[in-house]
Amino acid sequence: MSSPVPYATALTPVQVPLGHFPIEVVQFWRGERAPGQPFPPHWAIFVRTAGSLGNYYHVLGNVDTFRVAIERNFQQTNGGAWRGTHTVGYVAPHHLAALESALYHVPVVRYDPSWNTQRWVHEAIRTLRSLNFFIHPEVTTARLQTQMACLLEAWENGEI
Repeated sequence: MSSPVPYATALTPVQVPLGHFPIEVVQFWRGERAPGQPFPPHWAIFVRTAGSLGNYYHVLGNVDTFRVAIERNFQQTNGGAWRGTHTVGYVAPHHLAALESALYHVPVVRYDPSWNTQRWVHEAIRTLRSLNFFIHPEVTTARLQTQMACLLEAWENGEI
């Protein structure tokens, strides 16, 4: 049986019920410290609300200024720094405000050079799951990291 996508995957995309908004993890390229030494991709949570429009929930800043950012009604595009998207769950429109409140309160860690946006996304997903938002049960930290690495490789190979 062939895979529904042309690249390796670690997670199955979530089937979003009609009338619900997909919860996606999106990654963006951040460049390199030096040739062959890339920064870890920036991760964000994107809730698609209509077509390619939706809301980004992520951490902005640097090690001493990190903060949670909510950016509403943004166009998600597959160009520029984009390096892949994976649907991990869904939310009913009438629960979007509760999801935003939960994500806004996911803690950030400052002054720790090992902490980054990926760690925040992992904690955000755990928080949403603990509050009974639908996050697919197979989404674990390790499998999400592997899935996002597969997407990065697929982008590099021109498969997405």
